[in-house]
Amino acid sequence: VLNWLNVVDPGANYSSALAVREKGTGNWLLNGQEYMDWKAGKGKVLWLHGIPGCGKSVLSATAIEDVKNLCKANDDHALAYFYFTFSDSGKQNLVNMLLSIIGQLLRGRSDLALPDEIIKLYHDSKAIGMLPDIKDLQTVFSNITKLAKKTFIILDALDEFPKAIRGTLLSWIGELTVDHVGSLSILVTSRPEADIARSLEPHTAFAISLQSSTIDPDIRAYIRNSLVSKDGFQKFTQEIKSEIEETLVAGSQGMFRWVDCLLRILEECITPKSVRDAMRELPEDLDSIYAKILDTIPKKQKEYIRRAMDWLAFSAEPLTLGQLAEAMVIEYDVNKYGEDSENLFDTNSLMSICPSLISFEDARDGESSSQESRRLRLAHFSVKEYLILDRAAQGPSAYYHISEDKANLRMGHACLSRILRHGGPGTILGDKVEKTSFLYHSARHWFTYYRSIEDTAPAPLSEAAVKVLELGQPWLDVYDPDNPWQSDLLASRTYPPAIYYCSLLNLVTACKLLVNRKEDAVNVNAQGGRHGYALQAATSRGTESVVRLLLQRGAD
Repeated sequence: VLNWLNVVDPGANYSSALAVREKGTGNWLLNGQEYMDWKAGKGKVLWLHGIPGCGKSVLSATAIEDVKNLCKANDDHALAYFYFTFSDSGKQNLVNMLLSIIGQLLRGRSDLALPDEIIKLYHDSKAIGMLPDIKDLQTVFSNITKLAKKTFIILDALDEFPKAIRGTLLSWIGELTVDHVGSLSILVTSRPEADIARSLEPHTAFAISLQSSTIDPDIRAYIRNSLVSKDGFQKFTQEIKSEIEETLVAGSQGMFRWVDCLLRILEECITPKSVRDAMRELPEDLDSIYAKILDTIPKKQKEYIRRAMDWLAFSAEPLTLGQLAEAMVIEYDVNKYGEDSENLFDTNSLMSICPSLISFEDARDGESSSQESRRLRLAHFSVKEYLILDRAAQGPSAYYHISEDKANLRMGHACLSRILRHGGPGTILGDKVEKTSFLYHSARHWFTYYRSIEDTAPAPLSEAAVKVLELGQPWLDVYDPDNPWQSDLLASRTYPPAIYYCSLLNLVTACKLLVNRKEDAVNVNAQGGRHGYALQAATSRGTESVVRLLLQRGAD
């Protein structure tokens, strides 16, 4: 049950943010009257808001660390936190957020017994392959918070939660401030976007705007420490270092992210003149920095980086370095699948091409910390924004402009191609495939990418999807969406037909291709799978279009 609650790991985000915090920075927050009053329970919500790159996530980690120490000293205090990470779809999900904070609150209790309502919710949902109801989770959360004298909830990067659905989250925060007066303190960080401001302001006792005047002392400390600790600056004279410090503080406008990117650029300079020349031509904002970085990528590497950006911006979950290295060498050709692809000479070369745009996540619980097994992400939300917005499409970085639909098309093709290559003769058995491999990611997520664009997908892509559905064992032994928690594979196992998985996964176009086929006609009443038949599988997922299609073809 605890594994079910720990569906995503915000601890990796916390560790990453805390790792880049310079000693002494953020103390202005911890020692400020607003924060101390919030921590003492004198207000409902503390809202930290500021422009992109001003260090909000590091400040939230600073607060988490401080409240953790408070909870260690007080057994009747509890803490849960969550990062709405733009690069991980699992962390842009309200159900996952509720499961995570409930799990954290339970693990923090000295009484290890799980409440009956948690056990019931598990058996009513996870145990039968269904998502729990949001209202049920909210009720459970409210009841659990009453077990502690004081509960702290810290939510970082609320602006990275999809705008189309964050109204539900904002409304819930408002309800909590009414239902748990005095016993629940909530800290939220975000950009000052209109819908967030409108929803939070009535419930916000303390709002701190992260202005340049507030952040500049921390930025100066960050620059000084970087100039001392980074290898590239060791041979710089103190005079040059002082010039760098003053120039970057003056131009930062409160943006740590701007400073960090420029320190990376200046670190590569080899003469005092080149440093001063670079500082005379400093980009004014993050967009200008990203354009400059992308413009320096060698011509022969541009296509690989463009493919990598698709995955880093839109993959269903962050890829490891090893997975991304394999994915980015698969050439997109809608008419070709299962082709052998080349390997990179050195997977680490990816990180050396544009280190300011890509970064490693901290290793998750139970995962290897080796370089190739660590997950990658875009270094900042503003990188994704730059790549997807129209201003990039019209500017010098137009080659790297990406869209979610095009990315899903290319990612779906790469996954289908990888599975079909695995489906050929002489491949390894499915139960021997590592979960950190690109093959596993492909088997686990190809239908997610394809489903999002199947209405407009080229015919060859849909035909490739049908081939994978009919593949059976080579796909399903790697990952079976009808039984995703399987561990040991049975030698005598039978595999449900393709029409069953079409119905289960709501792949309408693939279903049509199967039932409209003249040769090798599909039996829509073929038996198999946990739900027994295709119609029952479609009904269990509420896939109305597939249900209607099956009924028209005689399903009963």
